[in-house]
Amino acid sequence: MICPECGSIVASKRNRCERCGTDLTTFKKVTMLSNMYYNEGLEKAKVRDLSGAILILKKSLELNKRNTNARNLLGLVYYEVGETVSALSEWVISKHFQAENNDADEYMESLQSNPTKLETLNQTIKKYNSALQSAKQGSDDLAIIQLKKVTSLNPHFVKALQLLALLYIKNGEKDKALKALLKASKIDVSNTTTLRYLHELDENSDMLQDNIKNGKKESRKVVPVHEQTVFPTTTYKEDKPNIWAFVNLIIGVAIGIGVLFFLIVPTVKKNALEEAKKIEIEYSESLSKQTQSLSSLEKENKNLQNEVANLKKQLSEFETNEVDGAIYDNLFAGISTYLAELAKGNPNAMDYVAIADGIGKVNPDQLDIPVAKEIYNQIKEASFMKASDVLYNDGHGQYSARKYDEALQLLEKSFEYNPDNVNAIYFIGRSYHQKGDLDKAATYYTMLTENFPDSSRAREANTKLREIGR
Repeated sequence: MICPECGSIVASKRNRCERCGTDLTTFKKVTMLSNMYYNEGLEKAKVRDLSGAILILKKSLELNKRNTNARNLLGLVYYEVGETVSALSEWVISKHFQAENNDADEYMESLQSNPTKLETLNQTIKKYNSALQSAKQGSDDLAIIQLKKVTSLNPHFVKALQLLALLYIKNGEKDKALKALLKASKIDVSNTTTLRYLHELDENSDMLQDNIKNGKKESRKVVPVHEQTVFPTTTYKEDKPNIWAFVNLIIGVAIGIGVLFFLIVPTVKKNALEEAKKIEIEYSESLSKQTQSLSSLEKENKNLQNEVANLKKQLSEFETNEVDGAIYDNLFAGISTYLAELAKGNPNAMDYVAIADGIGKVNPDQLDIPVAKEIYNQIKEASFMKASDVLYNDGHGQYSARKYDEALQLLEKSFEYNPDNVNAIYFIGRSYHQKGDLDKAATYYTMLTENFPDSSRAREANTKLREIGR
């Protein structure tokens, strides 16, 4: 498991990140729920409930957008129903979150390595959009021709099959509509649009399906014997148009339009306004933060310049005194390093470890000039704490890589520059513990429990002390 705060690898059993101390209880629950939805989506995909799989996998990604397994599967489902653009989008996002060892590489490579197939899929999308426009403009015949071409190029394009069936229904070709819908239902068994169109076919759709399978295309109705009269009749009877179906359709459309304009449109407008307002607020906040950040950097830069000027002034006073050069050589070297780092003008670019190492060679007890001691304390205060944090992060990285000797060198130096760094103390103990030196491990665990009893590391140290029987 990866800590969402600092990116460190955390054992699945732990509820707190060892590096940054973040509580991972809620994160673990959310991740577990996301994986549960992924498994459910996988089961639906296996039985070709692709619409259901898409809904479930989207829920999984709402909980954990970094769930690359769910995102890759969602891409595969999109690809299976003919939505290549959506599939590629999911795989690209997945690649962004997991650059290495990602199955999305294989999926995208399979498409990109075959330019002909990729171009064919691209053409099907263009032809489908063109057919959709033709259908909207009332050119049903042209739309049907285009959709036939689309479904021949990509037989799994469910939306194209559905639109083709809808046009067939509109033009009274129910048997052709049924064939298209049956193809779509084989790809995605629970697609609500497909099921709704099947329901819209007349009550004899089951009989039509049987007739198609048996090669019977006649739609004749036989007149029962008891209904026969002395007048000669034929076995053919033409269907009467059901005018009430059209009346109900018109009424339904009118009601739908009314609902659209009186209920849905105001809600959509309201949501759009709220979204726009939200974006405006977020932009204003972002702009304000950037302005504050710029002001803060300018202020820090000005402070650094003042500090350099102050140090130079103190140095000029210091140089007027007669001193023992051997004693003050290390101080001069430390000051030079500090001034060189200050000259960078950016606190984030400064090498605080180099500054601390330089000034750390000075013995403050040998400094008998007040100005010299003041300069020493000033540089120490500015560098030791930050150097300790940098060294701790590097040391923790070595500890995570199981390089305990290298970790100890960095962590002990971190502790030297900041004896109150509880994280450094804890991982010094953990490093000795891993090396099998239980006495030294117990020394640092005890230091935490006695000197920092209220820290979270003290509670963890107590647990470790019980483990080693101390």
